[in-house]
Amino acid sequence: MRRKKIFPDYVRNIVFGAEDSLVSTVGVLFGLASSNEYTLAQLMLVGVTLTSVEALSMGVGSYLSETEIHELDHSGNHKDSPIIGGLLMYFSYLIFGIVVLAPYLLFGIPTGKFVSIILTFISLYFVGYFPTKSIREGLRMFIVAGIAIIVGFTVTKIFENVKF
Repeated sequence: MRRKKIFPDYVRNIVFGAEDSLVSTVGVLFGLASSNEYTLAQLMLVGVTLTSVEALSMGVGSYLSETEIHELDHSGNHKDSPIIGGLLMYFSYLIFGIVVLAPYLLFGIPTGKFVSIILTFISLYFVGYFPTKSIREGLRMFIVAGIAIIVGFTVTKIFENVKF
């Protein structure tokens, strides 16, 4: 039985969608949750809206950019489907956004924000690890993407007392 090849562009869309969702969603939610200015209902509304809009935007962006590449490259080297790539990006973003959101719903804000951070860091490691089965790549994803989480928290702490 012949194994079907997974196109690198598909892997890229899954990894990019997962990483961007984890970092963006946890950065925004952890930052807002740390300000103590938001109710659970408000935080969930922000999280669901952010995840839905960004998943669609990323999926459409992937589809459009892949379509352009296919149209510009006349070599025939691109056998992947821009539609499948866009759908993979969309669902990857959406699924990992749910990973970040779920702890808030299950545990409330005070505990949920820390459970969300832990799940996010674990997920980041595995998103980096699985494509190459490399511990180094897992750690790189964990560290580099983790910086964005720290930025979200830091920006919130700097501006939480500023009256706009």
